[in-house]
Amino acid sequence: MRSRLCSCAAVVAALIAASPVYADIVNVTVNGTVAFNGITLPPLSGFASGAPASMSFSVDSANFLDSPNFPTRGYPIDPSSFVLSSGAASIGLQNPFPAGQTPYFVLRNNDPAVDGFIVSTSNEFQDSVPIDQTHTTGARYFENYYVTYGGSTLSSLNILDALGTYDFTGLTVYNWTTWRNFPDNVGMEIGFEQMTITPEPASLGFLGLVAALALRRR
Repeated sequence: MRSRLCSCAAVVAALIAASPVYADIVNVTVNGTVAFNGITLPPLSGFASGAPASMSFSVDSANFLDSPNFPTRGYPIDPSSFVLSSGAASIGLQNPFPAGQTPYFVLRNNDPAVDGFIVSTSNEFQDSVPIDQTHTTGARYFENYYVTYGGSTLSSLNILDALGTYDFTGLTVYNWTTWRNFPDNVGMEIGFEQMTITPEPASLGFLGLVAALALRRR
């Protein structure tokens, strides 16, 4: 029985190591405080000035698009994971997302003498991503976010090398704004405070199944 148990454990360990679900999914969370908000329609109207706000989403570290022109790399954001929230108010990306466009989390490494992170529909430069709210006139809203640090902040364009917490240390410039018909009108600004990039925890359900299999082998 012991040999069967060891064999089962070895197979499960190999599956976990080989599975991108456990090795490659990375969560990004940005926290800040609403500086001002002139948007009067829900859900964005629920972002009160002075209230905490956050933006979170997930990317797959094995799925990326390098720029042929600049030292940048775009990791496609899982649209279903994107949440911009404050208190009880929350909003996701435009659904359905515009055809032919991709929301990216972009890393910059020595570009040309700075490092940084961008949320954009371009894998090369600062742009914005459409979110799921329209104005009374039918105009769209867009989220614009980037943070720029000194050129020694990142060691590569591999997001797994960028895991950690980023705050004002080494920060040179940031922008976290919500626009109507970008880049025409700023409707809301959020003051950046901190960004964390962390690996996604392993599924408890999967680990529970592993434990159950091991017990049955006993």
